[in-house]
Amino acid sequence: MRFSRILAFALFLSGRLFAGEGLDYMQNLISNFESLRAELAEDYSNEKRKDVVRRAKDLALQILDVKEIGRLALGKHYTKLTKAQQDDFLNLFHELMANRVVEANIPSQKVLTGKIPIEIVSERTETDDVFGKEALVVNTKVPHRKQNFQVEFYLYRSADGLKLYDVHVDEASTLLDFRNQFSSIIRKKGYKHLVKLLRERIKKINK
Repeated sequence: MRFSRILAFALFLSGRLFAGEGLDYMQNLISNFESLRAELAEDYSNEKRKDVVRRAKDLALQILDVKEIGRLALGKHYTKLTKAQQDDFLNLFHELMANRVVEANIPSQKVLTGKIPIEIVSERTETDDVFGKEALVVNTKVPHRKQNFQVEFYLYRSADGLKLYDVHVDEASTLLDFRNQFSSIIRKKGYKHLVKLLRERIKKINK
């Protein structure tokens, strides 16, 4: 299970972190995605699917700080790009993340019924030394087949409120996984090859 297949949720809040803020944040967005799924369960026409996917993408982009995630995912390579290359990469990453969140939350018609299978457990604050963030971490359990995964959503306070920047699945950071994958591709075949792979992946998802 990767970052793109995990549910990501957000609620605009300002000021300091409050006890229970992350729990409210998560529950609010689960409810929003469940409302979209319920609409599709009642009407799965092509026109309705397009409308719901559009609104789900808008919701996803309220949740994710895509520019920050993209910058962190490229790591040291980001600063070596020209401004035009940075903008191009962030636009590609933006589209990829939006599509993947929709893919995870708006599934096929046969599995639209019922609640989103995620149990919100607890929250905590911690210093994320790897990415230099003061994180609000929401701990959840996500069932998959016959086992439960511990999934932790890492949020930080941006100028626009709480934003998601990383997800840990059974203690493994998906953002760090992104960084390692991107770095390996760039080291072996160059930055242009990474961009090519991202474009191909987006094209495949859009089909």
